[in-house]
Amino acid sequence: MAGFELLLVSAIFCTTSAILFLASVRNLKFAEFAEILLYASLSCVFASLLLLTCHFLIDDFSVLSVYLNSQREMSPWLKISAVWAGREGSLLLWNFLNVLSASIFLNYGKKDLKKAKAMFVFLSYASALLILNLFSNPFAELQFRHLNGIGMNPVLRTPEMLIHPPVVFLGYSLVAAVYVSTLFGIQNRKFLISSWVLLTAGIILGGFWAYRTLGWGGFWGWDPVENSSLLPWLCLTAYFHIRKGKEFFAYLAMVFVVFAAFVTRSGILSSVHAFASDPFSFFFVFLMVLLAIPAVRKWNFEGFCYSLLIFSAMIIVVFLGIITSFFRNVDRSYYLITFVPLFFLAVCGIIYRFIKMKRKLLHFGVILLFLGSFSVWFFEEKRTISVEESGLFRLSNLSEEFDGEKLILRAKIESKYGIFEPEIHFYDNWGQVSKVSIISTPFLDYYLAIRSLSQDSIIIEFYLVPLIILVWLGSVFIIFAGILRLRD
Repeated sequence: MAGFELLLVSAIFCTTSAILFLASVRNLKFAEFAEILLYASLSCVFASLLLLTCHFLIDDFSVLSVYLNSQREMSPWLKISAVWAGREGSLLLWNFLNVLSASIFLNYGKKDLKKAKAMFVFLSYASALLILNLFSNPFAELQFRHLNGIGMNPVLRTPEMLIHPPVVFLGYSLVAAVYVSTLFGIQNRKFLISSWVLLTAGIILGGFWAYRTLGWGGFWGWDPVENSSLLPWLCLTAYFHIRKGKEFFAYLAMVFVVFAAFVTRSGILSSVHAFASDPFSFFFVFLMVLLAIPAVRKWNFEGFCYSLLIFSAMIIVVFLGIITSFFRNVDRSYYLITFVPLFFLAVCGIIYRFIKMKRKLLHFGVILLFLGSFSVWFFEEKRTISVEESGLFRLSNLSEEFDGEKLILRAKIESKYGIFEPEIHFYDNWGQVSKVSIISTPFLDYYLAIRSLSQDSIIIEFYLVPLIILVWLGSVFIIFAGILRLRD
């Protein structure tokens, strides 16, 4: 059975399963058939994802998504990454993880009337995205098979690409489990913590990738697509800190998951994270409206607290920044003026809890993350320098190498800080991409990227990045503490 047919059957099984779970509200016997169809849907969508991966690994350039995102010269692990580098493949991955999460959710806790209602909502949502994937077909074929493909964007050809999207999409899928369990009063602590840990890991992996790959000396550029992934994380974090009215933030997290998909897939914004325009992307707007209905009903909070004020303000600031960027450029100074002071106030509350409470590892990690982020955002220094004229740097060697995929021009630059080895990678279809060289110390990173190169001169951008290590160290503490809470 071809990949598209497998996807179609998966959508039919998932939709039928949702209907049977609704019918089981009156007769629980229907739930047995619904469960069987759910597993059948999971098997089919997984087989569809595996088949698409095979198309990439065997260089089947008659498939449009393979042609657009892969090349013969790419290594096998890059070809696997390319499966979800495109719009269609990433949606297929998300669909597989949605149905997988629904299967896990079904088998967690009691299978009762509440669970049947929750499964109806969960699988209705999963079915909608599966049906959307039929229109955004990852198996669409070209009229003839090309000898080679265009290839994946070079800035995505990193090890982080292999794990970053699956981690983020799994986090998004588990947010759906949090949404439906909150909707019907089902215990959801494991799903809540798991989704929060995965979203945290996804955001940190993205920041680490940006720092080591994009060459602008930072880990968070306030890109609107980046910021859209921050919104569901902020909502789940608020859920942990608010005692009354917290259900609102569980619902809002789900709405912002779909909003992030819309921002990424609509083509409205130009970003390294975003796809080209998708005519079906406005389906996500309709889905957001449906998912927001429970949130609107929970708008009247039963109580007021410091955490509610801070997290609500942070969410509003980020959301307004993203919406405004649809119409005009929003400079990072907007976020530094608005978001960072709110972040500081949140950390003040965390410091208070750090002193009063027993569980200190997670709060300690957040404090380190704030100190590192604040240092990078406000005290980083940047210099654009000609190597020949600076006196601080000396080019000692310049070499060329072809690795079968790209031409690598490697410079060896000596300085008082140490030896830097930045590179420029030349791709046939993509032009040139700079690869940074970083010398790390406990308090400061020396960060160098080639900006232009000619026979007469090499222009570099040199950054002094203070306390960036606290960002990574704090992030590790946060994720580790979250995993420990799963064991409690």
